[in-house]
Amino acid sequence: MLNWGIIGPGNIARVFCNGLRFSKTGSATAVASRDSGKAEAFASMFDIGTLHGSYDALLADESVDAVYIATIHPAHIEWVTKAAQAGKHILVEKPMGMNEREATVMIDAAKQNDVFLMEAFMYRCHPQIQRMADLIQDGAIGEVRVVRSAFGFHARFNPESRSYNYDLAGGGIMDVGCYPSSASRRVAGAAAGQTFLNPIEVKASGVIGESGVDYYAAAVMKFENDIVAEISTGVACALQNDITIHGTDGVLTIPNPWLPSTPCRTAEYALPLDTTFPSSEIHLTRKGETKVITVDVDRDLFTYEADTVAENIETRQAPAMSWKDSLGNIRLLDAWRDQIGLVYPQDRA
Repeated sequence: MLNWGIIGPGNIARVFCNGLRFSKTGSATAVASRDSGKAEAFASMFDIGTLHGSYDALLADESVDAVYIATIHPAHIEWVTKAAQAGKHILVEKPMGMNEREATVMIDAAKQNDVFLMEAFMYRCHPQIQRMADLIQDGAIGEVRVVRSAFGFHARFNPESRSYNYDLAGGGIMDVGCYPSSASRRVAGAAAGQTFLNPIEVKASGVIGESGVDYYAAAVMKFENDIVAEISTGVACALQNDITIHGTDGVLTIPNPWLPSTPCRTAEYALPLDTTFPSSEIHLTRKGETKVITVDVDRDLFTYEADTVAENIETRQAPAMSWKDSLGNIRLLDAWRDQIGLVYPQDRA
């Protein structure tokens, strides 16, 4: 059993800890926050026994095996590096770093200190993604030609909020655009019998708003196996958040790719242990007829993520999101931002 320490007890950490409640591989045993009241409330919700007043103190806690780092994007490089140096296994929220340089530094730290490191793309750990890959490789829609995917939402404008604040690396591409970019690479890889492919060509456009971040953006990319992918994102645009894969003989659609089977996402409290988790669906359309393929689950989406970490500790990285996969994805995000002229201070370092 892994003893998890939580760095940054915000909303996504709450969702992750709710998922941990249903895990047989680990539990949250420590939490750190500079705000003692926030840490106490979080610990009370999830019966966490140890509270630390600083992240450094949590990393010095010898009882903690692994850390979940849920800080803002710009802080990832500091705390991932320090966690690796402290000998802790690491699950870090996406995007792993602000750019390829930062992601490389973090991966090198994990290598040098012989610890596990994974970027927290939880949807990659859900069984529906493997089912999707199996359908593609079995020729369910013939040869894959075009992939369309999106993740975006319309947040009320507040220049100080995480979605719109330039200093917090707000905007759509870094926050949720990384999902369709990683999904398109996963689909292209599945068609080639691999876990991912990186694009050989990227063309992008987007709108940078008054707060200095991308309000909405889109990109088109081409892969070496002639698959073309269209991806879109935004924090000021409600998008149809799905994945649609077009082949020579049919179409695969995943209506809920990013947050399947997870009542934890909306719960403001610790879910009861007898909670059941909804199945997910993949729609297969051929010759004008649609078949619904049900993917049954026995855990929450975030439970699958935590269990993926535990099951791959010995190899120090997980096939669901390997280090090379994370590097390929951040390179794509770098290219996307570069083409729309979105530069953060970390890019000038």
